[in-house]
Amino acid sequence: MQAIIIAGGTLEADSPLFLETGIANKALIPIAGKPMVQWVADAILGSDQVDGLVVVGLKEGDIDPRGKPICYVEDRGSILDNVLAGVDVAEEIDPQAQKILLSTSDIPLLTTEIIDEFIHICLEKKGQIHYTVVEKKVMEARFPNSQRTFTPLKGGRYSGGDLLMLDTSTANANLELVRNATGRRKNFLAQARLLGFTFIFRFVFRLMDLAEAEQRARKAFNVDGRVLNYHRAELAMDVDKLHHYQLVKRELEAKQA
Repeated sequence: MQAIIIAGGTLEADSPLFLETGIANKALIPIAGKPMVQWVADAILGSDQVDGLVVVGLKEGDIDPRGKPICYVEDRGSILDNVLAGVDVAEEIDPQAQKILLSTSDIPLLTTEIIDEFIHICLEKKGQIHYTVVEKKVMEARFPNSQRTFTPLKGGRYSGGDLLMLDTSTANANLELVRNATGRRKNFLAQARLLGFTFIFRFVFRLMDLAEAEQRARKAFNVDGRVLNYHRAELAMDVDKLHHYQLVKRELEAKQA
């Protein structure tokens, strides 16, 4: 199986993360002795299920390969274009592959144990794409001061995870709809408009649970997608803000002590 890390993007000059670290490329911010993306790469490359890695947005030498092949792809600008570019290269490397593991570069608390567990769960379940969410109570039990953003649904509040598995055949399905959705990924209501009035109504009044949201999204995107209500908060502990960086830095420094 090939894995992809999306590592594109540059911090603004007035970003608190940039002012704290002096590093413009967020993926290369040093944490506990190595770049943030290296923690993610180490977790992925440590899995026996992963044969190689495609990194979008960095250049050769930015990541220690740990004995496995790494292919670098230039940043294409948008999240979707970076994902599609990574998938294209992963398919060229292994044309027979049916599944691809996809991660962002900013979840440095990822471990090989989590990767192996996630792959096992996804392979056991049917579906063309597996997307993770973490419930608020799970996140706050593990990271009480994380201050994440949570989407309210009937039965709980959820934060999106940053680890996915997808079939190679799904990457270009409903491309324009997916492009619109990913372009608005920080605005849940904007995404909801793409899915219709009923979706908006049931979401706003919290009449829709996670299972219904999955079913409606599956129908709208014409993809057999599965939402995994995941028990590992690390999958949603991405470094978006300065206090997230400080939190994971403490975690990783303590781990190394």
